[in-house]
Amino acid sequence: MWYRLTFDSSNVVKDGFRTLLHFGAVDWQASIYFNGVLLGNHTGAYDGFSFDITDSANKHGNELIVYVFDPSDRGAQPNGKQKISAIDKPGGDQYTPSSGIWQTVWLESVPMHYIMDLKINQASLHSVSIEAAVNGIGYGAGEIDVDVLEEGSVIASGRGTVGKAIIVEVPSPALWSPERPKLYDLKVRSAVQAPQIAVDTVISYFGLRTITIGPQPGAIHTSLRPLLNNKFTFFAGFLDQSWWPDGQYTAPTDEALAYDLEATKMFGMNMIRLHQKVNPERWYYHADRLGLAIFQDMPQKYGGAVNETIPLFVEDMKSMISGRGNHPCIIQWTTFNEGDCVGVFKTPPNDVKSITQLAKRLDSTRLVDTNSGGPANNLHIADVNDIHSYPFPGDPMPSASQYAMVGEFGGIGAFIQGKEWVPGLCHTYLKAANSSDEATKYIQMASSLQSRADHISASVYTQTTDVELECDGFLNYDRSNKFSVAETKAIHDANQALVGASGGQVYDKQLRLQQAAPGGMVFV
Repeated sequence: MWYRLTFDSSNVVKDGFRTLLHFGAVDWQASIYFNGVLLGNHTGAYDGFSFDITDSANKHGNELIVYVFDPSDRGAQPNGKQKISAIDKPGGDQYTPSSGIWQTVWLESVPMHYIMDLKINQASLHSVSIEAAVNGIGYGAGEIDVDVLEEGSVIASGRGTVGKAIIVEVPSPALWSPERPKLYDLKVRSAVQAPQIAVDTVISYFGLRTITIGPQPGAIHTSLRPLLNNKFTFFAGFLDQSWWPDGQYTAPTDEALAYDLEATKMFGMNMIRLHQKVNPERWYYHADRLGLAIFQDMPQKYGGAVNETIPLFVEDMKSMISGRGNHPCIIQWTTFNEGDCVGVFKTPPNDVKSITQLAKRLDSTRLVDTNSGGPANNLHIADVNDIHSYPFPGDPMPSASQYAMVGEFGGIGAFIQGKEWVPGLCHTYLKAANSSDEATKYIQMASSLQSRADHISASVYTQTTDVELECDGFLNYDRSNKFSVAETKAIHDANQALVGASGGQVYDKQLRLQQAAPGGMVFV
């Protein structure tokens, strides 16, 4: 693929400032040319990258050319659920592929010494730690000022140096959780000790929370649990492919991107397992503000993995963890799914155990699921004993070092006339006669999970939406709701009872009323 754009940039190119060209994500290998100069190359479908174009940018008459190569599922790289043949022969559990530029491209004007990166460690009940990297300023040189804000007012501050952790205590801290997703604003400023050098300021946010495993405090049972802020929270959520009928990987609008998350809350769930895909930053922002715990999959080489897959997989995983690690919503990383590509990871330093340990080294503040529903789950390493069971949820047990999770179950499908990708070709794990039947079957499954909540701690229902011929969503592929208002409320209440099995946690009354309302978030 080739892209070409000519444009003016007089509103961005400024004397004494640098001009940056950012790409949110390009699938898969990209070469970027600007005004006849090769800026560089990038490999990887899911992570962002940038170039400094200051020295070759014109205020008028710029030319940007982007070359992209993407073999999709015919290559060795992690490609998630993409499949070329689904373009004209849809079916199975792989879908129409995406290629090329699928996230935002933008220009940014920054000072000469600009803040390039922030690492926010919010795994605390009382303080936040920030590390800032500044262009042209080495480790330990140059000062960094940090302000923590609440409702526009500074409530705490700190000062340190470039590249070193600056720890700021938050007074009377409120914690982030699905029930009350408290976020604080963050202002970070560089303070280079040089005359006529512009100070750079960036705005961010954080949510204080911890995620560990251990026995539920005060419980009779000693089974290991995921402890959010030292409390057991049962995580009930959707398997979310985050696929779209018009843009495949790309949502049509920011409102649409947020709606899938709003719908998850509407159905009474508190978690999403984002499956085989890394979404744009805005998706995680919406999860942060709405209060949804995210179990983040590493995209797999879905079938046909070879030795050449291994280094590509490792680099993509490193980029995923570093690129999305600032979001408080993410509480668990999943390294492998089922048998998709785990079989080639046999030899240290790239065997399964080493990959799991790498994830832990890259991020010690979150849990790691070694192999959701796959053969390496039997190794009982990392934090989760995770089984898949269709259509009915299975009954995994916690181990001496892991909590128990049903990583996939369900797949109940009511096929809605006029909403099918190809009329008459829908398939699913368990056919439902209509939406009422689908709701009844799901509520029965949720009830069975609730009866096992003395040892099971998380469950993932397949899935949020229909995707092409896979018609087992609570929403149709066009995001219209399959259920009536009464059915939606019944599902919501069943999920809240399941979440409540962790100790009576419920949403506040106002949010429950909003979720149950026939207007707003409920599409009909």
